[in-house]
Amino acid sequence: MKFNDLRVAHKMWSVILGLLALMLVTAIWTQWYGRQVTAATEESVEKYEAAITTAVSWRGLAEVAVTMSMASFVTTDQALKADFDTRVAALTARITPVQEKITKAAESAEDKAALAAVGAARADVRGQADKLKELTDAGDAAAKQAYLANVYRPKVVAYLDSIDKFVAAQERQRDAAVQAASATRGRLVLIGSIAAVAVVALGMLLAALLVRSITRPLDRAVALAEAISAGDLTQDIHDDRRDELGVLTRALSGMATRLRTVVSEVRHGVDAVSSASVEIANGNHDLSARTEQTASNLEETAASMEQLTATVSQSADTARQANQLAGTAAQAAAR
Repeated sequence: MKFNDLRVAHKMWSVILGLLALMLVTAIWTQWYGRQVTAATEESVEKYEAAITTAVSWRGLAEVAVTMSMASFVTTDQALKADFDTRVAALTARITPVQEKITKAAESAEDKAALAAVGAARADVRGQADKLKELTDAGDAAAKQAYLANVYRPKVVAYLDSIDKFVAAQERQRDAAVQAASATRGRLVLIGSIAAVAVVALGMLLAALLVRSITRPLDRAVALAEAISAGDLTQDIHDDRRDELGVLTRALSGMATRLRTVVSEVRHGVDAVSSASVEIANGNHDLSARTEQTASNLEETAASMEQLTATVSQSADTARQANQLAGTAAQAAAR
């Protein structure tokens, strides 16, 4: 169905409801996507924060363990050495599940590389136990101090540095996730703004089309009505629209056509009446002439009748005189 075939009310409701629905969908999608980004960011940040907390705890346990291990290595008190060894074993048992937990949670290549470095450094430190025991059993204090300062302590520092690097990697990823979320929210605001501008532009376009679909046929109908009111019945507008304005235009055009027919019929009637009036006028003229001739004839007849009357009167007088003479003659004869 064409847009111009829709009723005016249907057009207006379609445009208004369509724009409202589009705005609603845009707003809902923006809110939903924003919440998804926020939730994903919060999840990532929480994961990295948990990894950082666990790694810091790991570093603290490792630092205490290696410190006690070095103290056990240099002390000459056997009871204290045994206590340090026991504590180091307990701390090592606590560190192992922490390391396994962090390893399972690692997903990125950077996390796995940092954990691999931490694991290698820890294994290197733990691998020094046999050498430490050997030097302790040898009783060479100078060799122990030299080994502790030149070999063991640097390995311990490297072990703790590897944990610090893992923590730094988690912090970088956390900050990157926050920045990515901020950038995504910025893009979302931009997309929302573009969508709002697009909806407004589409609304203006649809409004222009709607106004044009109403005003153009309405102007044609008004022009036709004004032409008819001015007496111009030659206008003939053909409109295939099926809405109210199309019906109005066709009705006005049909009215103009019907008025032309009526005017034509009236004109023919007037011409016929005019012809009849001319004929009647001609007949009246002939009748007047005939009436004048008749009147003239009647006047002549009247004059003749007067002459005849006079003649008859004279004849009557002559007859009376004759009768008198006859009576006189009869009387004379009787005598």
